[in-house]
Amino acid sequence: MYDYLKNFFTKYFYEEEQYAALLLIIIASILFYFIGAAITPILISILLSYLLNGLMISFTSKGLQKNLSFYLTFLIFISIYVLIFLTLPLITGQIGSLLNELPAIVSYLETLFRELVNSYPDFFTPEQIDEIFSNSTSFIPSIAEQFLLQLNSGFSAAMNALINVILIPILVFFFLKDKKEMLSYVTFFLPKKKILLSKIWIDLDVQLFGYVKGKALEMIIIGFVTSTVFWLLGVNYSLILGILVGLSVLIPLFGAILVTIPVLSIGLFQWGLDTSFLIFTFSYFVIQILDGNVLFPILMGNEVNLHPVIIILAILVFGGIWGFWGLLLAVPLATLIRAVYKVWPKKEAVT
Repeated sequence: MYDYLKNFFTKYFYEEEQYAALLLIIIASILFYFIGAAITPILISILLSYLLNGLMISFTSKGLQKNLSFYLTFLIFISIYVLIFLTLPLITGQIGSLLNELPAIVSYLETLFRELVNSYPDFFTPEQIDEIFSNSTSFIPSIAEQFLLQLNSGFSAAMNALINVILIPILVFFFLKDKKEMLSYVTFFLPKKKILLSKIWIDLDVQLFGYVKGKALEMIIIGFVTSTVFWLLGVNYSLILGILVGLSVLIPLFGAILVTIPVLSIGLFQWGLDTSFLIFTFSYFVIQILDGNVLFPILMGNEVNLHPVIIILAILVFGGIWGFWGLLLAVPLATLIRAVYKVWPKKEAVT
């Protein structure tokens, strides 16, 4: 055991920078694990700044002055930011209506499933249906209650939300404008020689920027197309469903599966097993097929070269540790681990 550990550290930790990189990763992991929820506005601002920095660089590369590129980029961000908040009343209105109708939807689905049991007794038993819907009737209303409590939790929650809304664009402004100075605060304790960290960042930047940019565009396109198609078909809660389908692309592999259940449930409740429901279902699956086979390859290409098994493991591990945020960050974190492993220098152990 001693010889194994000695060879391991001799092979992977033989320079000061390697220990510094390890320390930086450990500190970041501890901070994210314990106070990740508290610093969520900062993390969101960093992610947005990272994306916007790519846009700012593209403006600069086309001949615009640096200051002009910065202000143009920030103006685009603020315009989108304000537009999102202008749609919030419509979104919250649809959410409230959906929550009020949720018990009726569950009751309708229960009736439908019981009819299927009578028609196909070999597939389901009445006891299984009782178990499924006894859990759902207690679980789904609790979600609605928790959501409504969050919306009406009083002055402190409202002030906290307002602070975050104001804080994020301010942080994005300074992260974009003074990014070099901000980075110097983070890396001041690192050794002057940063060859390893530079290699990690270059490899991570190439893959992660492509992934985040591609996923952001995919989310916007799929959300907009789904909302528009559902609105044209006369689907109830078309805006909410479009947002859900758009957000589902952020969770690789499992997102589409998870969002399909509520989407089809709402359509089934609205129309029953009617021609309109079949057209709605066909349209939804066409969107999913086009996303997976056309849009995703165009936007992503080979930006993140992770095996599907690695993606599944990352989702299970990070989702189990951090829940919803772990699901969203599973691929970026797996990409970071891969980048570190790929460029980490190795030296043959002395025998």
